[in-house]
Amino acid sequence: MRACTLLFAALACTAGCSGARAAPADAYEQLAALAGEWQADLPGFGKLTNSIRVVSNGTAVEETIGTPADNETSLYTRDGQRLLLTHFCALTAPGHIARLATQSLQGTPVRLEFNFVAATNLPRPDAAHMLADHDHFSEQWTKSENGKDTVFELQFVRR
Repeated sequence: MRACTLLFAALACTAGCSGARAAPADAYEQLAALAGEWQADLPGFGKLTNSIRVVSNGTAVEETIGTPADNETSLYTRDGQRLLLTHFCALTAPGHIARLATQSLQGTPVRLEFNFVAATNLPRPDAAHMLADHDHFSEQWTKSENGKDTVFELQFVRR
């Protein structure tokens, strides 16, 4: 199966921003700081919403993206110096689960790159699969199908 990459840019607000928020201590805290309701335009599909919340006593960040009728969920967790992402995808009819991970991280990067590790419940290896400041963030998803990649850029704004 071809490697799939999810790029997640989360720019943290530093003490110099209006509202004077403290800078997150690490990449996981950057993700947790995005908790809230977000919206982005996906050309050809309309508006997407993104709900991010910290769950399980602070040990995971849950992200639900899509529309009320059609959405997907991802969980972000720590694993030593890297972050793990478990994505529950709605792209395939039976739904599949993709697992991604960052390389070892230090400090508070402005861009997180999650690389494909494995997938379960994918009907076949070539089946379709996808993988700013305190008020904005972006995601870039790569959908791979039959050896061809399609990239989707999403610019989220806090609602």
